[in-house]
Amino acid sequence: MAKAWPGLDEAVARAADDPRDARAEVLRAAGTLETAALPEFLEHAARVFAASSLPEDAAFLFGRARDVEDAHARLLGLPADPARAQRTLTGLVPSGAITASVLHDHLRRLATHPEPETAHRWAREAVCAFLDTGTIPYPNFVADLLPVARAAGLDAAAEERFVAERLLRDGLLPRAPLPVWEALDGALRGLAADDGLLDLLIAGRPDPALYDDPEPRTAHHRHWLRLLGLAGAGRRLSREWFRDAGPLPADELMRLASTAGDRLFPPPGRWFDPAADPVVGRARAHPLTPAKPKRNGFNDEAPSWRAGTDFAGIAATIEDEPDERRKLDAFVRNLGYYDNIDYAAVLRALLEHGPIRRVLADQFAEWRNECAAGDLDGLEPALLRLVPMAETMPDADLLAGLEITDPLDAAWRALRTGLPEELRFPSAGNGSATAVLHGELLTLGLGGERVVVLGPGGVVHERDLAFPTGAHPWSDGTDMYLSRLYDRRPETYRVADGGRLEVPDGARPRWPQSPASVPVTFPGAAEPVQVTLDRGVLRLLADGRTTMRRRFPFGQANGVVMPPPGFWPHLEPADPGGSAALRRLDRAGFARLVDAALVTGRELDDELVRVLPDVADVRLRDAVRALADRAAAALRRSLRLHDALGLARPAGTPGRIASVSGLRAGRQVAQIPPVRYVAELLAEAAGSGPAYDTPHPLGRVDTPRPNYLWFGTLGGEALLAARPWTPEHQRAKARDRLGALGDTPWGDGGGRWRRLWFQAKATQDPVGQVWRTPNGAMMILSFQNHPHKDSVAIEYSPDGEFRDFVFPGWTNKHDPRPQGWGGADRIARFLRLLDERGPAPYDVAAIHRLAERTGLRPHTAASAAYGFPFTLGRESESALLPPEVDALYRDPGTGDLLKHESWQLDDALREVLMPDEPEALWIDGLAVDKAVEWWEREGARIDWPRAA
Repeated sequence: MAKAWPGLDEAVARAADDPRDARAEVLRAAGTLETAALPEFLEHAARVFAASSLPEDAAFLFGRARDVEDAHARLLGLPADPARAQRTLTGLVPSGAITASVLHDHLRRLATHPEPETAHRWAREAVCAFLDTGTIPYPNFVADLLPVARAAGLDAAAEERFVAERLLRDGLLPRAPLPVWEALDGALRGLAADDGLLDLLIAGRPDPALYDDPEPRTAHHRHWLRLLGLAGAGRRLSREWFRDAGPLPADELMRLASTAGDRLFPPPGRWFDPAADPVVGRARAHPLTPAKPKRNGFNDEAPSWRAGTDFAGIAATIEDEPDERRKLDAFVRNLGYYDNIDYAAVLRALLEHGPIRRVLADQFAEWRNECAAGDLDGLEPALLRLVPMAETMPDADLLAGLEITDPLDAAWRALRTGLPEELRFPSAGNGSATAVLHGELLTLGLGGERVVVLGPGGVVHERDLAFPTGAHPWSDGTDMYLSRLYDRRPETYRVADGGRLEVPDGARPRWPQSPASVPVTFPGAAEPVQVTLDRGVLRLLADGRTTMRRRFPFGQANGVVMPPPGFWPHLEPADPGGSAALRRLDRAGFARLVDAALVTGRELDDELVRVLPDVADVRLRDAVRALADRAAAALRRSLRLHDALGLARPAGTPGRIASVSGLRAGRQVAQIPPVRYVAELLAEAAGSGPAYDTPHPLGRVDTPRPNYLWFGTLGGEALLAARPWTPEHQRAKARDRLGALGDTPWGDGGGRWRRLWFQAKATQDPVGQVWRTPNGAMMILSFQNHPHKDSVAIEYSPDGEFRDFVFPGWTNKHDPRPQGWGGADRIARFLRLLDERGPAPYDVAAIHRLAERTGLRPHTAASAAYGFPFTLGRESESALLPPEVDALYRDPGTGDLLKHESWQLDDALREVLMPDEPEALWIDGLAVDKAVEWWEREGARIDWPRAA
């Protein structure tokens, strides 16, 4: 039964002229009612005013009803009637009486309603009441709906999807402001998977009349385009749609067009090969390219294969599994890495399996070809595989008849023929850059925001143009285009006014065209060189042979950008005088550069000034320097390969690394240049003025780092190499150490060198210091600041006479080590005897005689003579000891292994146990008398450091 309320006709009649008085009259009428009836009366009044087309007054009265309810609940404890308020609100929506703030307040109240499911149903009813009238409630209504949905246990995405679908199907999206689109972005993308709903989204272009300001209008339009692109709307759009749409923002158009497929960008035909195209072709990584180490200093990629590995299981899959082939290649590159592994035994076990042999043969066929190709770029990766294999198994069929390119010849030929850095490449700043050639026009895209077009005579056109990553701007002389490769499909867009893009007219695809191979005459050259760009690899050929290969540097490097070869004939020389000097440079001159590169960077820089004083351009000088450095690194590996295979070394090898004695350095060839360099400097320093009683500094040099731990150990090295139980792989390494140092002043046995080991009293940085000493000259080779603060130095005395001196600020940590046994002739005779007679006989009685005469314990004497093979990882070596030798290291009563005493004592005593004449080792055995004499003269007075 309807309630009887005070009449409101007079108040309604006055509202149009005096709304304030009309509202006051309604409130006065409410004052005559019971307290509990006030909210319902005010809602009744709101409906009356709304029915009389007075929405603002109705909104005021509905809001006052809510205020009264809140006051009653707070002050009197009277409960509100949310169901009545819900009915009133939804009934008032068509009249326009429910404002955004009223709906926002209503949804906020529903979020805390004690019955979440009912509240959620009411919230949707309230919002849908607005949508039923074709009205978007307010920009952030979706965010207000979500707390109500979550309280009811609904997923936010489901609520967003409900609203998005309602807006789509009712055609309300065009009138929805940007915040609504942003809130429903994910839901709209999901719904667009349905073609029917996607068509509604395409038709839902935002109404431009929503905004007076062009900035938000543009942002809203771009959001719609972006959403279409992310939803893959291109699959529903025709070429005519893109034409009618006119120029569009670059990112949005390219994203949208990419989903239109071949209807928008027809296939270019069979002659277009993306991998070979000069614009988008990139050099593919070699299938055996090693992965980047996961930890610095560790070879994480190489498999830990041993002789007992299940190679049958590997063989079953290796021909079909690229990862297994990469592992095999990594294993080959890692051969010889660990000293305690017999890699030859592992190789023999591995090669018993046919599939592995076939894969390895295929891999080595490629490396053999690269090794013989004649250019440094093929030689370098080949040597990384061939050298370890040759040093492990020199008689392998894989290496038979190997042809080895001389790295000096290859690098010198490349330099004489022409270097890309001789041409002045366009400047590109420090940001990203693209370079596209079409005809004779080179277009540079700089930093994704500017374009410069160059012709044979210079700059033709330049402009600001923002373009996305992966797009390549180019010009045909009339229009500017952006091209890219998307999903192996070439796409080209024409640049319109304002930097917007459009799809060009015509069925024939547009794409920049330039030659992939051109003749280029470098500055000062008599003949042209053929320069090609194919599959991302730049290649220079002279007389039909490759002189240089490199990955084409797409983008800027060191502030310049390399253009495609077709533009090279139009480039100016970077340094005409420098290029002329390179054309004149003979092999001997380049060998001087490589000789310097073998020791230090500073020496190379100085030699560059002496050999090529006319090269003034920094970029060209750096290129020559890098080439000399690479040639030096390849030369070290090449000489190792020659030595491992027993081949004659190439003629014209630089002096610092050439063998002057005929000894082969093999694995240790890299030790020769730094040792000889140090010897050169100290010989010069020893003759630079008078000597005093205390050292005085002469200066500082950029010193190389020879392995000073091997100094004065060649006699001991020979003894260990001659043991019958020494594994052959370790014997080969010992031979290389003897051959390397025996070919240097340190190993000449002349007694003019000694090693000093100092302890610092304060923190210093002495590496590279050269001192004039009372005996001659000294160089500091190392410094360890923590925890020991010690340094190693090498001293040279021209007459071989040494007397102790005080080195200010330092004390002796260890006694000086003399040069010891050596001499190229002795070492050569020793190695020849080892080849002809095999290992020298051992004599346990000699160990006991040494122990008795020196007072040393037998196991200490044995460690000096034969080494101490009982450390972790050497179990396979200690197992090779004859029983009577093994007994020397053990307690006679218990058989337990006795504790090792001193590594330093081992090295010093072993050095003097080697007979002066190597033949005596096979006839008389150990030089016990010489060792005893040394012990009584020097060894017994030294406090030898104990082993840990």
